[in-house]
Amino acid sequence: MSKFSHLLELLLMLQYKEFSTAAELADILEVDKKTIYRYIENLQLSNIPVESKKGRYGGFYINKDFYIKYPKLEMEEMQALLLASKILSKENGFFYSDELKKAIVKIKGCSLNEDDSLFDFKENVAFEMRKAGNLENFNDIISKINYSMSRGKVISIKYFSMNRNSEVEIKLNPYTIFCKNGIWYLIAYCHSTNRERIFDVCRIKQLKITNDIFIKPRNFSLKDYLKSFRNLHLEGKIRVKVKFNKAITEFIEEGKWLMDQQIEKTSDGNTIFHTFVNELGEIKSWLLGFGTKVEVLEPEELRNDIHKEIAGMAKLYIKDFMISE
Repeated sequence: MSKFSHLLELLLMLQYKEFSTAAELADILEVDKKTIYRYIENLQLSNIPVESKKGRYGGFYINKDFYIKYPKLEMEEMQALLLASKILSKENGFFYSDELKKAIVKIKGCSLNEDDSLFDFKENVAFEMRKAGNLENFNDIISKINYSMSRGKVISIKYFSMNRNSEVEIKLNPYTIFCKNGIWYLIAYCHSTNRERIFDVCRIKQLKITNDIFIKPRNFSLKDYLKSFRNLHLEGKIRVKVKFNKAITEFIEEGKWLMDQQIEKTSDGNTIFHTFVNELGEIKSWLLGFGTKVEVLEPEELRNDIHKEIAGMAKLYIKDFMISE
């Protein structure tokens, strides 16, 4: 990742988090602490009011009077950007077409509300999943997470589950929040599964701070936990590889579906999607939403599960086909 991208993510985290240590920022950005200090100096030289607290429990925070608002584009402005991404393609000689598309996805994600009809693609269930959250309550949710972390308060959230395609209520001990590739994540201890999990903040529909108290374990390592999402051979993780039809290649490439996803385009225009998951239930439901436009390549267990699901559905409708014939 470029220095500019690091500085932007660092600025966003400092703006929305009440306090961050150098070690925490280094783990998230995958750099050493000396680099973090240089980044902080760069921001300060740019007249961004980053304050520091020295000592054993020292760290950084940003003056609350300083605030960068997300862009709020009008519908016509967003349409112009989308049209530009179609015209400025590699086929037309524009070298940075992929970067332009990624930038537009990030702008779109923080500029539009759920009622904007331009992106209301009802035929694609997967897009509806990414729209589970909205910008209006984002600041409130982040603020409550910060408060609960600083006070050691358990939170109760309504979270959009891809597995159930509905909201579920979960109790969490929030450990930290961070921004990665334009997406905000929450790492927390989940009371339902009795383990640490990572949550997409945009999929949190509601959040309540409870009166219950928790103590963050001293042996919890942010660096080790984040490494578990990057380590391809981590015990217990399941490697998933699927092929998306070229008809939805652009749609898949524009989205940030999972934290550790990898996408590659084939010579015939299809898309190969790689990721690693803890269990297959949620991603199975997500893939079924794409119908015939996706094929599971690995693992065999997931491929067989989807085959059984399709076979079961066929039994429900086979009689109708026989009668119609």
